[in-house]
Amino acid sequence: MSTMKVEYINPFINATLNALSTMASTSPAIGKVYLKGTEKMRCEISGTIGVAGDATGSVTINFPREVVLRVVSNMLGMDVDDINDDVKDAVGEIANMIAGGAKGELTQMGFNFKIALPVVCVGKNHYTNYPKDVVCVVIPFSMDEGDFSVEVALKMGASN
Repeated sequence: MSTMKVEYINPFINATLNALSTMASTSPAIGKVYLKGTEKMRCEISGTIGVAGDATGSVTINFPREVVLRVVSNMLGMDVDDINDDVKDAVGEIANMIAGGAKGELTQMGFNFKIALPVVCVGKNHYTNYPKDVVCVVIPFSMDEGDFSVEVALKMGASN
């Protein structure tokens, strides 16, 4: 199994804090970061961005239903009570901001990679699996609106 250095995770933390404070006027607190094992972290909506280049893999933001509805209500300035196209678009945009923000920081560290368009998955109790040779770091966050997580699953290139 490959490893992932903590300095590769910090850009994703910073980008998540920035995206949620900018887009949803909320201030997430970071929980204890851990390696994803066999547990299935269940959520109702997630946004995933693929990464290719010096690092390959993905970054995924996972929200429970109630939390995403509160976050998107904050973003839109109106009550949202169902997972609709606006909610899906918002989750894709948040995922894009996280991946793009992290890419900017990692580029300054000498990495060269591209990010894909977001893929949003909706469904009760879904979860994301990763290849066995890819380390997945789970970054839990909590905020007034509820808890969510970001999963960073990257395989670093041989030069890093």
